[in-house]
Amino acid sequence: MTQDQKTIFSLIVIVFSFILAIGSCSHMFKQPYIDPVLKPAFDEWVNQCELRDIKYKKDVVNIDSILYAPLEEGYWGQCFGNKIIINEYAISPIDSFTLKLVLFHELGHCAFKYDHFEWGEDIMNSVLPEEKIIMYQYFWVILEDQYFIRYLTKKERRKLQKRLEKQDCFCILDEDKLQVKESN
Repeated sequence: MTQDQKTIFSLIVIVFSFILAIGSCSHMFKQPYIDPVLKPAFDEWVNQCELRDIKYKKDVVNIDSILYAPLEEGYWGQCFGNKIIINEYAISPIDSFTLKLVLFHELGHCAFKYDHFEWGEDIMNSVLPEEKIIMYQYFWVILEDQYFIRYLTKKERRKLQKRLEKQDCFCILDEDKLQVKESN
């Protein structure tokens, strides 16, 4: 083989390896399947992330689907780690605000790893009584700001978790259901 042939062969191998590497990483930035009923709410969540310079794509990489489907009675929605279900029995497909509120809540769990937040009215409250939805709608801009202000990148979350572990803190990390009303 001549020197020119070796150089061309080397370039072909490098280009092929580069293309292969890019192809194998493409799954890392895929969008989940979004049920058409929930697409407007998801698009608004994405827009709010982008407005705040939140690189959300890495946070949704493990979510393969966001569904509008039947769910256990008593729940508006649930995060299953790789899937979010918004309860079609609890929320009308034309109730765009409640769909958005519940989807933001479940994306808080699945994408941002948020826990429930019980101090005052918050998108991440564990209980959402139906009669309070109008209040959430009225104060939405404030609630939305509070929701996104808490965002931490995965790296920042790991640092915080390590710091908490060093301080012997106990944290509940896996609360992932939004209830319709408090149980008796």
